[in-house]
Amino acid sequence: MAGILFSSVILTLSLSVVTSAPALVPSLNDNGVILVPTDNGYYLRIDIGGTGREETVEKIAPEKLQVRGSYGQPFPGSQYLLVTYEAGPNGYVAKYSLSEIQTPVQHLPPSVLKTAAG
Repeated sequence: MAGILFSSVILTLSLSVVTSAPALVPSLNDNGVILVPTDNGYYLRIDIGGTGREETVEKIAPEKLQVRGSYGQPFPGSQYLLVTYEAGPNGYVAKYSLSEIQTPVQHLPPSVLKTAAG
């Protein structure tokens, strides 16, 4: 839940900067947060503790923004929540999926197997 709150705060601050300042946002690359200004918006990526968010924001007209992105977070029981969203003049649409986290299968080299067999 803290990840959602953190991401919401970042989004709110970023949107206020985009709508109120001619120099949209500053560049930032620090502790898992990347913020890159573009000609008419910005790109944001946050990777903290297994939780990730990635989005682009474009100013499509005066006082109108188009936001597209995704948010992913691990859940207890080896599950992963992925939310994709889009917000703009036509409203807000979010889709989500909950999937099992695949743990990679580790294969032992033949020499270890031979040693274990005797």
